[in-house]
Amino acid sequence: MDQLHPFKPPIHLRHPFIQTVLASLMRQNTPHHPMDRSSQATVIDAGKGVRLLGHYSKASANKALLILIHGWEGSMDSNYIQRTARRFFDKGVSIFRLNLRDHGETHHLNPEPFNGSLIRETYEAVRKIAKEFGPKLPVYLGGFSIGGNFTLRVAREHSRNKQTIPNLKHCIAVSPPLHPKSATEMMDSKLIIGRYFRDKWKLSLTKKNVHFPDLHPYPSIMEGKNVMDMTDRIIASTSQFKTIDDYFNTYTLGPEDFKDLKVDVTIVTAADDPIIRPKEFKEIPSVPKLKILMQKHGGHNGFYENLKGDCWYFKVFDRVIFG
Repeated sequence: MDQLHPFKPPIHLRHPFIQTVLASLMRQNTPHHPMDRSSQATVIDAGKGVRLLGHYSKASANKALLILIHGWEGSMDSNYIQRTARRFFDKGVSIFRLNLRDHGETHHLNPEPFNGSLIRETYEAVRKIAKEFGPKLPVYLGGFSIGGNFTLRVAREHSRNKQTIPNLKHCIAVSPPLHPKSATEMMDSKLIIGRYFRDKWKLSLTKKNVHFPDLHPYPSIMEGKNVMDMTDRIIASTSQFKTIDDYFNTYTLGPEDFKDLKVDVTIVTAADDPIIRPKEFKEIPSVPKLKILMQKHGGHNGFYENLKGDCWYFKVFDRVIFG
């Protein structure tokens, strides 16, 4: 990993907005990839009645199992998930793409809506996936954006929990927000990005309202002018959190969350990320099991080296999985 050259995109791909847009909108050019043809839909019992949907694709070589978690309002079919999954499936790695609650058309599976605090169900899902689909295989976990935040918390829980994740070797978090309140504020401050996520969340809540209209005042929540306003409204509709700060604190990560890690963790992030402040990563002290690869460019979930779809973080996954 120390010999990995820094990410240096060509000039025409250098702007962080371009990198961020490419991550979400650059579509795949192989609609019938072998990974998709071998994909099997699987509902995971994540404990306490929670069900999460994912797709498993077994590679013929079956060299390892890579579990991938998407970002907020993305899904297992998001461009960056598909692109990463296909790349490593072609190299003989079996893939499990996990949908977080209420993502990827799963709004009907669980009554309560998704929120960032749901680490217990996510951890249990990853543990069961590793146990069922990765016996006797090295297991790797990769997450993007809020999926990266979940990935870091899975590594923390694995290091503290008696019920560990079988054969978990390494966790990779790409563009993870450590301070979600700050990320939400920055998101709302960017006109196009803020509207994009606000509108996607409204669409998601519209679907939720169809299945469970009596649990929360979704029409009122969707009247919020931005993501923070909508978050404030949905937090006010539940007794689970006292305040919006109480909610954000449930998935804010600080120096203490990286102490005593028992699994290797790599963070890939960019100084020009439009919704994450780079100083957050400087607050984390150096610990033996953690590497932070801060790049000058890359945007959010981007790191595109060219328009063919080659991403710099593929090299990080390569080094981690294949040494």
